[in-house]
Amino acid sequence: MNRKLQQRMTLPLIAACLVLAGCSSNTSSSPGPTTAFAVMRLTSAGVLDTTFAAGSGVAITDIDPGLFDFALAAAVQPADNKILAGGSSGLAGQGVVALVRYNANGSLDTAGFGTTGTGGIVRTTVPNVTAASASAIAVQPADNKIVVAALTFTASTGNTGIALIRYNTNGALDTTFGGTGIVTAAIGPGLASDTCTLALQGTNIIVAGASSTNGTLVLYRYAMNGTPDMTFGTNGTTVTPLPGALSPAIAFQSSGKIILVSGTNSDQAVLRYSADGILDTTFGTAGIAVTNAGGADFANAVAVQSDDKIVVAGHANVNFQTDASDISLVRYTVDGAPDTTFGPNSDGIVTTDLFGKFDNAFSVALQTPNATPTNILVSGNTGSGGFSQAVVLRYDSTGALDTTFSQPSGFAILPVFGPSNIASGNAVVLQTNVGIIVAGYD
Repeated sequence: MNRKLQQRMTLPLIAACLVLAGCSSNTSSSPGPTTAFAVMRLTSAGVLDTTFAAGSGVAITDIDPGLFDFALAAAVQPADNKILAGGSSGLAGQGVVALVRYNANGSLDTAGFGTTGTGGIVRTTVPNVTAASASAIAVQPADNKIVVAALTFTASTGNTGIALIRYNTNGALDTTFGGTGIVTAAIGPGLASDTCTLALQGTNIIVAGASSTNGTLVLYRYAMNGTPDMTFGTNGTTVTPLPGALSPAIAFQSSGKIILVSGTNSDQAVLRYSADGILDTTFGTAGIAVTNAGGADFANAVAVQSDDKIVVAGHANVNFQTDASDISLVRYTVDGAPDTTFGPNSDGIVTTDLFGKFDNAFSVALQTPNATPTNILVSGNTGSGGFSQAVVLRYDSTGALDTTFSQPSGFAILPVFGPSNIASGNAVVLQTNVGIIVAGYD
């Protein structure tokens, strides 16, 4: 299993971040309880919001009882503050794409999304693959149509791919997109536990994935009707060799340049491309900035500040023998150098060990994206020994934990509400003028 996602979603029976998107640390091989989608809301101060989800603060959606349901991505619709959570529902690497929409108050959107009898929930089977899982969501600002990138895996070939799916606002497949609502692209040899990413670039859609078996990153760009944009990269595609490549995350700098984060040989890797998909050799070293945040480490999520500094969240000091890892946060200057104004050692690196267990970060968001200083939100999980909980941390602009958040700790550990004894916060997004949304599983 991909070690990055093994911490994100290490469930015994599963082989399994402009709007961007983005599981547990149980290492037991014995069967465990199945999981459900979990969507939580915190106040801006880091307190569980009891006005959300009928007073609990956590909306649990068991899409298919008896199966593993987990969300890897989330987005908030700008028009109405409704919440989208996407992931998978299934068993043993055979899941289908699952998409759930909640009203702004955390109730299922049973009236406006999905079909009669399954209101609020949409399942999508991608043809000719063994498994598919949504790992990124974006909402088109012009028409509020929903775009989802799902990682696909075909067991007979060992190959992964991307299914780019577009839905109408009611959750029906948009057949004006690629003719069926689904457009597929190849990544290469990989694992069912890999993930992919997407971002909206004006009237285009960029998707990216990593061939984790042979070590390459692949980017594609599509027009809004689902046709490949042949002006991007080489005939619509950019392929970058990267030994040890892992599932990527994507963001943009103000210049329009594309930032992609991944991993290489157990270190974090940040790459920069031109707006048209050409590797920018002025960035880092020949277009790639590699950082050892501590021991074996992985980059899972990225955000770009208003000053174009790059914030990367993941985990460091990963040790599966001792069941331990640390949350890592790394900040780079606009051109990929370590930001010496960030971190206790002035090297751009912050690691956080909460309890000496598995502490993992899977998503990052800027709570004050256009302000100085910028507050940085990170979500993930913490735990060991078959038990984990979702965690949200807030850092100030220097990389120190913000002790005014979930006062006085700087981090909030969320209670377990769902059918499982393992939980994770896999995506963190902001609900405008309301609070902090965290999606994952429980």
